[in-house]
Amino acid sequence: MKKSLLIFTVICFVVLLFAQNEAKVVIYEDGFQGAVTSSGDIFDQEKFTAAHETLPLGTKVEILNILNGKKVQVVINDKLNNAPDLFWISKAAARELDIVSVSPANILYTIIGDLPEAEPTELYTTLFSSLGENIEHAEGDPQIPSSTDEDPIAYGVQVYAAEKRMDAVTLSRRIQEEMDYLSYFERVKVDNVFLYRVIVGDFLTIEEALDCYWKLRADIPDIFLIEIY
Repeated sequence: MKKSLLIFTVICFVVLLFAQNEAKVVIYEDGFQGAVTSSGDIFDQEKFTAAHETLPLGTKVEILNILNGKKVQVVINDKLNNAPDLFWISKAAARELDIVSVSPANILYTIIGDLPEAEPTELYTTLFSSLGENIEHAEGDPQIPSSTDEDPIAYGVQVYAAEKRMDAVTLSRRIQEEMDYLSYFERVKVDNVFLYRVIVGDFLTIEEALDCYWKLRADIPDIFLIEIY
């Protein structure tokens, strides 16, 4: 009976493991108490809140401490920079997880319910004002460029695709003015329709392209890496 129970427990843990996302958490320092978060809330160590780079403000997340099986639900009310696989959590959330170390702790997390609609940033509004809809999106993981049999000579970040050439010209110019990035557009034929793609960068390595990706993604969410031949 005990052996069957142990096997069942292991199976349940494996199922749970593959149903969730891996990340790390650190605990907010006391110096943040009373600070204004990205959502406009006043940070309180005794509330179940967290910060993350890419999850929209208001997202509800369940966090699992993989070392002891303890869970807590938190609400994202603050933003991080250049830390896509990290959460900052309040002391109240850390107590529920029985985490006391200042070192990053390994966790699994699940998003509860639907993601809230993220308000476009002021820069996004400036860049895309008056432009048509973006009509191309990543087919898979936006951080992994689709590969062909050829070896790419560089990598870029695609930020937009439109049927109107003027839309691509306008966005490319705005990016260089507002974000100090070099950008260009290319004309391609897709399903018998000509598109104009706006691309940022001409990076020799994926690491350089990813660095640009994370810097742009805060203001332009629907972007992805591409290979340049």
